[in-house]
Amino acid sequence: MNETTESIIEEEIEEAVTSPEEDISALKAELDSLRSQLEMSRAMYDRLHGECIEFANLYPGVPLSSIPDSIWESTKTGIPLAAAFALAEKKEQAAKAKAMNVNSQNNERSSGALSSAKTEEFFTPAEVRAMSVAEVKANYAKIITSMSKWH
Repeated sequence: MNETTESIIEEEIEEAVTSPEEDISALKAELDSLRSQLEMSRAMYDRLHGECIEFANLYPGVPLSSIPDSIWESTKTGIPLAAAFALAEKKEQAAKAKAMNVNSQNNERSSGALSSAKTEEFFTPAEVRAMSVAEVKANYAKIITSMSKWH
């Protein structure tokens, strides 16, 4: 090798080799970063642990393993576990109530089943007029129910 090549290699080696002070400084910075990450992890663990205890007190019959992933995802955004669970429950109840309301409205509009094992007997006004007094007394409850259907 010639002298120029050797000097270039020596310069590169000197640049690559750091001083002990620089090494210590870099290691201290890395240590500080790791300590900060550890502290954040501890804080998150402590928060979640407290929220799990609160949840267990509020919902003693619900195991943590039954909580859906969507609720756990909500806790990552800062929403407390019990609040996220309560919100999900409330949404589910509202959806069920809405479905029941729609079903009820549909049942009211429906003409009824085409065939039914148990059919109620209704009388028309003409049928009631044609009944004897004894028949009216015997069918009085059915007649009253039938009257609500007369328009």
